[in-house]
Amino acid sequence: MNDFIQTMKEIFSNIVIANRLAQFNVKSKWADNYLGSIWNYLEPIIYIATYFVVFGLGLYNGTVNGQSYIVWLIVGIIPWYFIQGSFNKGLTSIKSQLGLLTKIRFPMSVAPVMPILEELRRFFVMMVVMVAVLIIFGTMPDIHWIQFFYAFIAMLATMLAHNLINSTLTVIIPDYKPAMAAVFRLIFFTSGVVINLDAKHLPDVLVGIIKLFPFYYVLETFRDTFLYHKWFWENGSATTFFWLLTVLMLMVGSMIHLRFRERFIDMV
Repeated sequence: MNDFIQTMKEIFSNIVIANRLAQFNVKSKWADNYLGSIWNYLEPIIYIATYFVVFGLGLYNGTVNGQSYIVWLIVGIIPWYFIQGSFNKGLTSIKSQLGLLTKIRFPMSVAPVMPILEELRRFFVMMVVMVAVLIIFGTMPDIHWIQFFYAFIAMLATMLAHNLINSTLTVIIPDYKPAMAAVFRLIFFTSGVVINLDAKHLPDVLVGIIKLFPFYYVLETFRDTFLYHKWFWENGSATTFFWLLTVLMLMVGSMIHLRFRERFIDMV
């Protein structure tokens, strides 16, 4: 518990500087392109259009669970794009920033947060696009939409937990990054991003296990909020499991991070 408290204190006390570094990273990523940071928004739009053509028109004939597939897809894939960017960058967040953090005497516990901060601006812009699409397709705002704030906090919490663990293990175990990258590609298809798991006649035991995944919980919370008008407490068992797992991962991530960070420079 002490490790967890220390890590959270370090993160929140340095969050402003971390955000500045994160925004610098975003700008430098697209600096050599003619369109610059516009690609930061074009990229997910292109992916959404591709998945809609392949899965929406080819597999679901344009609808899923009574909703237009493009609406169902966009409500899930926008938070997924945030998760994907944070997760992939989070794997190497310590390893890639180690030299910089050592020079400026910045606490290394902030490094796993930077990928999350880098993805925030794109996420909020794409959320505006999502709301516009929902209204165009006839889904109007209602009281359940305030649950967005809960879904957003849940997404941030699970990403921080994953990044704390993954960024540390990537430094310690050389093969960890490629292994997790391969696993993450599998998770994409098992988290209900583009495929409706309830309609594929999979074994109930397998579907039940998949629905315990934290990413699945986050995506379903977004869909419950914007499409199905359900409160998160209506699925009490899934909510309880999600937060117990997230807190456990945060504590484990904080513990291994603090135990090994003094030796990071020697492991790279």
